[in-house]
Amino acid sequence: MSQPEPSQLDASTDDSDQQTDVVPDRQTLEAELGVLREENRRLRESYAHAKRATFRRTALGFFAVGGLSLIAAFVFPALQTIFIAFGGTGVFAGIVTFYLTPERFVSASVGDTVFDTLADVEQHLVSELELQTETVYVPTASHPEMAARLFVPQHVEYAVPDPEQLGELFVTGVEAEQGISLPPTGVRLYTEFERTLSGELDDDPDAIATQLTAALSEQFELVDDTTIEIGGENRTASIAIHNPAFGDIHRLDHPVVSLLAVGFATGLDRPVTVDTRDDERFSGVVTVSWDALEQPSAQSSGTATPEQATTTIPETS
Repeated sequence: MSQPEPSQLDASTDDSDQQTDVVPDRQTLEAELGVLREENRRLRESYAHAKRATFRRTALGFFAVGGLSLIAAFVFPALQTIFIAFGGTGVFAGIVTFYLTPERFVSASVGDTVFDTLADVEQHLVSELELQTETVYVPTASHPEMAARLFVPQHVEYAVPDPEQLGELFVTGVEAEQGISLPPTGVRLYTEFERTLSGELDDDPDAIATQLTAALSEQFELVDDTTIEIGGENRTASIAIHNPAFGDIHRLDHPVVSLLAVGFATGLDRPVTVDTRDDERFSGVVTVSWDALEQPSAQSSGTATPEQATTTIPETS
């Protein structure tokens, strides 16, 4: 006798059971997600704890060296001066290391991702408004909370707006001065850089370049090394960059490029333009130029004079 074939209802029931077995229910997925989140949190805390422990072990090492040196100063009176110096240095280094232990660690990939997003937004804004690729960093002494602004002109032949006009995103008014004004990514870095100076920033291009590149490599650790070349006749400064942070320096308002531009604009007290190019010997070369740009004088009314309004500046290559 032939066996009865399974009905269509039985077949659909079997398929449903198989799908239920393969696909976890919502509660299971939420539970697994919660476990993963908790594990990620635990790993982050463990990583931060390990980093803090490393710093504190270093601090304890300094304390130990300092303490032993002070003890040795009493045991060996003939070398007391040397041991006291070692002891004081060790104790001081231990205190500094212990209290400057960072509480939060942000990986380099996180910083790169944040800047990539910002650069994409700014580049998209420039593209949508059909602006020029020229970037002008204008010092804004009238706004002490921000040392400079980034001006991106709309026209090939443009004029630098008065600093008072750069407080808003869209710069309107005289056609040659139209464009957008953005806060540079390097302006906060420059503020931190200024705090480390013993006096005012020098107005000599060589000194400015030396101070800024030292800050890039030593204070902020945004580059491994730099090489400076000042062009006195054409009023430019070229800085070769070795292994910069945040990736490609050709991106709009890269932090390394931005800090250099803001520093030169503020130190020279005049607008500057920047250009980047490839060089097989380096990761890239940044050229800051101030040869064709003049700082417009601020008017009490906040508007440019007719002479300023009609002065155009050709785009530099």
